[in-house]
Amino acid sequence: MGERAASASWPLDSRPPWPTLLGAALQHAAIMSVTLVFPLLVADAAGADEATRARYLDLCMLALGLATLAQAWGWRGIGSGFLIPAVFTAAYVPPALVAARVGGLGAVAAMTIAAGAMEILLATQIRRLRAWVPAEVMGLVVLLIGVILGLLGFRLMLGIGRGAGPDSPAALAGGLLALAVVLGVSVWGGARLRPLAALCGLVAGTALTFLLEGAGGHATAPAVPDWAPITWPLVLPAAGEWTLLPGFLMGALACLARASGDIVTAQRANDPRWTAPDMESVRRGTLADGVGTLLAGLLGVPGLNTYSASIGLSVATRILARRVAVAVGLFWCALALLPGTAGLVLAIPRSVLGAILLFSAAFVVSAGMGIVAQRLLDARRTATIGLALILGLSYDLVPQFYARMPEWLGGVIGSSLVLALVTALILNALFRIGTAPRAATRWVPAEGAGALSAFITEEGRRWGALAALVERAADALEEFGHAAPDLLDPGTSLEVEARWDELALEIRLSWAGRMLPAGAAAPEEDPVALAVAILRFRAGPMRETTRADGRRELRLRFEG
Repeated sequence: MGERAASASWPLDSRPPWPTLLGAALQHAAIMSVTLVFPLLVADAAGADEATRARYLDLCMLALGLATLAQAWGWRGIGSGFLIPAVFTAAYVPPALVAARVGGLGAVAAMTIAAGAMEILLATQIRRLRAWVPAEVMGLVVLLIGVILGLLGFRLMLGIGRGAGPDSPAALAGGLLALAVVLGVSVWGGARLRPLAALCGLVAGTALTFLLEGAGGHATAPAVPDWAPITWPLVLPAAGEWTLLPGFLMGALACLARASGDIVTAQRANDPRWTAPDMESVRRGTLADGVGTLLAGLLGVPGLNTYSASIGLSVATRILARRVAVAVGLFWCALALLPGTAGLVLAIPRSVLGAILLFSAAFVVSAGMGIVAQRLLDARRTATIGLALILGLSYDLVPQFYARMPEWLGGVIGSSLVLALVTALILNALFRIGTAPRAATRWVPAEGAGALSAFITEEGRRWGALAALVERAADALEEFGHAAPDLLDPGTSLEVEARWDELALEIRLSWAGRMLPAGAAAPEEDPVALAVAILRFRAGPMRETTRADGRRELRLRFEG
């Protein structure tokens, strides 16, 4: 904990004073509140009246609180124990909008329950899952979700197509100002203001809309609902539209990917000595993420996911205490039980919501591209991602083709997201045939150190391994290659075996000769010892042994 305290004013297990605790909790609640626009869009798609929307948002706030507490407390092996609040996620918005139009809020509840159960199941098998659903496929899912949401936000801003949009110049002006403010604050705002960019845009756009409409004599601000208490159950899950399920399952997969990344980010923020992901912590955290979505479905609202922005805020403020997450969860639970609070959200014009959604979608797209770019892509993986993306986009660009498909097949595909992911999964499974994540070679000093680094780079590209890990491994092998001529017996060769398991890159070197020299050395005295010292620095922990046949063996493991 001493190491952690050096990098955070209030580390994970600390007890911040009440003013600090409450101030941090309110900041997190403020940036979380923007995501309430997602369930509001779903309620609009279902044709909910004003009173129903208010009660719906009460349940949404309760879901935020319960899911955040589940992630923070770490009870009975559920929850990472980090400051990672839960929020409504863009991943479930596309299928939830379809479900709301087809089967109402009851269908959304039923499908959300199924999605939560699926994420819980996937979380228990997260290690095995990574081979069949690699990171680049998850990145593709996140990328497409961002594209879908960006188009939806654009339509809401301009009033194009289905859904409520600006019905007056005032509403359009409010949406444009909201987008301008959120962009300006996020780019030029200070470190403490940037996390509140979306909230600033939301307030500015709403204020301008009401001001212009009031000046024009035709104010259209929605009436604040009656001060009625929270109502549950508001809707009962309706499980009749199972053709909607694939879209929600794809959302669950995307949420699993995002939660995994957020938990690893939190691990790194809380431990300056972090070297590799703690997969048990990831399992507990993704399990809590699925439980949060399951609870949301039982309450009748859309699914939840971990919030990357809150991790960024905690790092920026240097307040990483778990107690802040508990305070945030209790705050949302209390707010849900306080009558009338939903009226604040209902007053936001749809054009302003569209602007915030468009801004959020830009970061979702960027996150998806970043996940894909982390991997070394060979021809197989490039074809997988490229074809899946093109086919996914074609669902909305060429709707007449898919309208002629058999009813059962059209129902299973359901959306561009499902089509893209199904395509990627099929191609990934097909291209795995004959591609074992293992490779071996023999090397002699005459080939030069560059041959060793070229070997692991080529194999890493074929496996689609993380680029950063392959680069570290290539550097380490090159340093070993510089030292090897003085380690190997004359006329012998080095045996190299490499293995990639989607979590780590393992390399085993064996040779006849002497062991690696220990200790530091000056370059002019012992270049071999210097090369070995650099090797130890680049490779991290190494395991050196002597086999029964007398050969030396060195095992390297690279984790990211």
